[in-house]
Amino acid sequence: MTPEFALTFPLTQNGTTVTVKYPVLINPTTVLKPGAQMRVMYILHSGNADGSTDLALAHKGNLEQSFTRTAPLNDGKTKLPPEIAHEIEGYRRTVWEVANNFVLAMAQLPTDQMHLIYSPTGQTIDMVDERFSFFDGLLVGQPDGKVTALAVEIGSYADKAGIKAGDEIVSVGGIPVENNLITFAKAYAATKKDAHEQEVASYAMAVRTPGKETRTVKVPLPPSLKGGLMQGF
Repeated sequence: MTPEFALTFPLTQNGTTVTVKYPVLINPTTVLKPGAQMRVMYILHSGNADGSTDLALAHKGNLEQSFTRTAPLNDGKTKLPPEIAHEIEGYRRTVWEVANNFVLAMAQLPTDQMHLIYSPTGQTIDMVDERFSFFDGLLVGQPDGKVTALAVEIGSYADKAGIKAGDEIVSVGGIPVENNLITFAKAYAATKKDAHEQEVASYAMAVRTPGKETRTVKVPLPPSLKGGLMQGF
């Protein structure tokens, strides 16, 4: 699914440096912390069997230097095809210097293939390459210390449940998220696992729209479990 995003990340820009304003959860184990330096977003073009590409890079920036990462490009046992290794190396050397390029990229990239290269400290020696994983269509962060839906992918299960951008997430499956992004991710994983085992059609999520009472919504599950755009905040 390729959504059209009105908002991607809460970014700030200082000269040619783009950083994150407040914590954002991009997959079940990775929280981008304030000050994390954004480098580039990509999908692996060379991996498409039909030869198609999903993203024309919006801006290549300055090739400051070769960025290194702590993890190898492969496990040392399987050698990457030359064209894929070359493409990944190109992304390692790429720097987007304008915040809007990340917005444009998020509007085009398939959500199940997106990668982000960033630096937690702003140093080139600790570049990290992470794949995105949305929570049934939710992009979640902490703009004011509370676990909040920053955006909801149109047509996603979260969208069908009626969750809106800006809603605070109070609990998932009855498990309080305790204003903590990783606690939210763990509650989400436990709830989905239980739903799969119980073969139910949906799971509960308690949310609160600012200025309103907490409400419980039912997030539907894919039929297989039982037998676009994101709205900006």
